[in-house]
Amino acid sequence: MKFSCDKDILLEAVLTTSRATSQKSTIPALEGVLFELSDNSLSLTGYNLEIGIRTTVQVDTGEDGNIVINAKRLGEILRKMPSGNVEIIIENNNSAVIKCGRTKMSIMCMGADEYPQVPQAVTENGFSMPQKVLKSMISQTSYACAVSDTKPIFTGCLFEIKNNTLSVVGMDGLRIAVRQEPLTHDDTKFIVPSKSLDELSHLLADEDDSNITICLELNQISFKFGKYTMISRLINGDFLDYSKYIATNSTNIVDLNVSEMIKTLDRAMLVISEKVKLPLRCEFSSDTLTLSCTTSLGSFNEQISIKYGGEPFTIGLNTKFLLDAFKATDCSDVKFIITGKSVEPVLLVPKEGTEFTFLIMPMRLK
Repeated sequence: MKFSCDKDILLEAVLTTSRATSQKSTIPALEGVLFELSDNSLSLTGYNLEIGIRTTVQVDTGEDGNIVINAKRLGEILRKMPSGNVEIIIENNNSAVIKCGRTKMSIMCMGADEYPQVPQAVTENGFSMPQKVLKSMISQTSYACAVSDTKPIFTGCLFEIKNNTLSVVGMDGLRIAVRQEPLTHDDTKFIVPSKSLDELSHLLADEDDSNITICLELNQISFKFGKYTMISRLINGDFLDYSKYIATNSTNIVDLNVSEMIKTLDRAMLVISEKVKLPLRCEFSSDTLTLSCTTSLGSFNEQISIKYGGEPFTIGLNTKFLLDAFKATDCSDVKFIITGKSVEPVLLVPKEGTEFTFLIMPMRLK
C-alpha cells in the first residue's frame, strides 16, 4: 500500500476519525485508524464498538491496500511534519514509512484483518435537517443526561418525532431539558447515547445551512454530513413520559436576564464543590430575587432586581443545575416559572416562543 496526500488534509481526516477510536483497549486495533485505499480514494475509519466515524479523501498517487495505524501516534507525527505533501508507504513487515519534505519516519502498524467488522451505515428510513439546528438541539439537551449508568436509559437523549415536530429530550431524574423544532416525518422515537451526540456535535457546522441526514435501523443510527459518516448504537428501553412533568398552568412568572444570572451563579459556585452540594436559597419578593448559600467553604449572598406578581416565595435549587440550564438557553432573556410550592419543580422557558423547556427539581432547605 502506498499513497501521497496533502499533509493538512490527511491530518484533519486522521484527527476527526480518531475521535471514535479507543484510548485504551484490550483490542489494540481499536486504538488505530483503519486505512483502505482503492482507486486513489482513501477511506479512513475510527471505531470503538459503540461509535464509528468514516471519511474519504482523494490521494494523488496510490497503490491499493489496507492497514491499521495507531491514531494517536500518527496524529502526533503528522502534526509535527513540515507543510506539503506527505507520502506513506506500507512495507511488508507492516511498518509505515512516512515522508514529508526532508523528514522521514517509520512506525509499526497492524494488519486490517485485526480490525473488528464495522457496521455499515444505514441508508433508508431517514430524514434531513440543518446541521446547525441539530447542533443547537444537542447542546440544549445533552447536558441534562445522566453521567452514571445506574439507569442506562437516562444516559442518552430521546429523539421523538410526533405530529411533524421533533423533540429532543435529556433527563437524569432531577432535571429535564426539552428542545423542539418542526420536522416533517412519520412519527418515531429512539434514544441516542449522549456520548455519541457530544462527539457528533464537535463535527457539526454551526454557521452554514448544510444538511445532515439521519437514518435508522433497529439498534443503530447513522449520521451523514459533508464528507463524514458517523454511526452509533442506540439505547433500548422505554423513556419516561416527560410531557406530564413540564406541563404547568402557573401564572407565577419572573423575567430574568440570562447574562446576569450566569454571572451571579458563577459567583455562587465559588463556595460550592462536588463534595458540598447544599442548595442555593432563592427568595422571591415583588421586586427582588435574593440568592444565598452558606457552606463549609464560605457564604454567598446577592440580590437581583425583578418583577414578580405572586406571594413571597422561597425555594432551594441545585446551583450547578441552574447554571447549566441558563448557559444552555442561547438567548438574552427567559421566563422563570414557579408554582408557589417549594416541593414543585421550576421551569425555564424562552421569553417568546416555545423552542425549549428546562425543568429543575427543588432541594430541601434546612
